[in-house]
Amino acid sequence: MNYMNKATIMGMIISFLGLIGFITAMSIGSHFPIHQWPYQVFQGIAFSLSFGLGLPVIISYTVTCVLFFIVASVFFMLGAKLSHCLFRTK
Repeated sequence: MNYMNKATIMGMIISFLGLIGFITAMSIGSHFPIHQWPYQVFQGIAFSLSFGLGLPVIISYTVTCVLFFIVASVFFMLGAKLSHCLFRTK
């Protein structure tokens, strides 16, 4: 397994764990079953943007999708950097 594969795999694993952590943090105290948490977090953020900030519904959903993408991307980059540290490559 070469370096690129190690960094990509590590980034994907950390990204997945980061998204799970984000969803868990947003769902603390929720009465919903655990398999509904991702949907409820997504809908909760979209509702907060729409109702709280007064954004149109389509923009709220778009911003929520972008937020999830940013969270996944940041954790992917952290995973790739962690891979650099663990495997001592450039």
